[in-house]
Amino acid sequence: MKLFKKVNLLPTLLECWRFLLREVDLWRLFKVTFAAGIFLIPLKIQSLVYSSNSYLLGFFDEFSSFFIHISEILFIASFVFLGLSFIFEKRESLDIKIERKYAFPFLFLLAASSVVVLFASDSFLALLYFWRTLILFSVAAVIGLGLFDRFLVIKILAAAFLAQALLGIGQYIAGGDLGLHFFGESFFDTQTFNVAKIALTSGETVVRGMGTLAHANILGGLLAIVLLFLTAYPRKKIAAYFVSVLLLIGLFFTFSRAAYLAFFVGLAVLTIFQFRRRIASTTIAGVIFAVLVFFFAGSFSARLEENSVGIGRVAQVYQAVEIASENPTGVGRGSYMTVLAATNPELKNWQFQPVHNFFVLKLVEESALVILGWLALFVFLAIWCFQEKKFEALAVIIGLLVLANFDHYLVTSFAGSALLWLALAFVVSELASKKRSFIKK
Repeated sequence: MKLFKKVNLLPTLLECWRFLLREVDLWRLFKVTFAAGIFLIPLKIQSLVYSSNSYLLGFFDEFSSFFIHISEILFIASFVFLGLSFIFEKRESLDIKIERKYAFPFLFLLAASSVVVLFASDSFLALLYFWRTLILFSVAAVIGLGLFDRFLVIKILAAAFLAQALLGIGQYIAGGDLGLHFFGESFFDTQTFNVAKIALTSGETVVRGMGTLAHANILGGLLAIVLLFLTAYPRKKIAAYFVSVLLLIGLFFTFSRAAYLAFFVGLAVLTIFQFRRRIASTTIAGVIFAVLVFFFAGSFSARLEENSVGIGRVAQVYQAVEIASENPTGVGRGSYMTVLAATNPELKNWQFQPVHNFFVLKLVEESALVILGWLALFVFLAIWCFQEKKFEALAVIIGLLVLANFDHYLVTSFAGSALLWLALAFVVSELASKKRSFIKK
């Protein structure tokens, strides 16, 4: 017994733990898990964590629930490896060349988002969503501070969404899913209710490519942003052009009007400010799109003439603003559909949808203070991009603003939220770089 008391096991165990950690390449583990987290963003591999009043509408409402995504788990693991790397691998202090002013809009947004959690109708659900915001903010910070190269981010996203684009093209041709359900692909065909499809004048129905995402509009919007990312990639990389063509074809088969608009408006920004450099690629993109329109004119024209299902977009905005006026501190993240059902009991099940506008949805769920934070973030970043002549980053900001005004998935979809924060990180990283963005370091 006396011998046992003389032996202090705690320091010995700690020393063993330090030795083991020193033998592991923690920095490489950080890089691998972080990269995997980015790559898996489009895959709907997730698990339900919390659901409150989800059946109030008469069906399971995923917008009033919280799912944890595999990418979030990988990001958290990468942060742990990053911290351990600085502790045990004795890395020198970081040489971060980024102006402090870029952080102020982000910090204001985070502060505003944290305050409104206290007033949410479902505080726990709002807290879970704020936790996700912190994770995605941390991901953006890692990229913005240069701990993970933005060109590598573009490569990973290009590979991930190339697979999504090819899957979407295959779904359009096959007229339904391709059986990749483990990765989140939905079960659907031309007869499935409430799936993205187009009714042709001939009476035939075709499905729109959606990949493993919840809707074709989400895939289209995210493909548009990734394509705008690729405009910043080194121009001599032939593979980037090849991948861009396939992504553009995938974008076409989503038949997302807002995504088309976001991509071509972003491309127009680049053409205006970098005419000599961009006129050839813009012309090629226009020709490819025109050829696709010619061969698939029936689907394209039918989609352009199609009206939105359920309540009109303008009516949705009026509905949301009315609810916001009665809840100035916001109803809380994830609670819009629940409040909508309580205040509009006359609506049918299929008419319940989140308002198709990022800013209005933020207003009703998180108050005017958070809206002010988001508007300030977009406006300041756009101004700084223009001042620094970072036109690729400006095109991304403009593309995001277009998408934000026509749909809700930058809030309601994990993939949409994640790509929004990656886009913000890309913009800050571009601003921090003193070299022109189309030249790799």
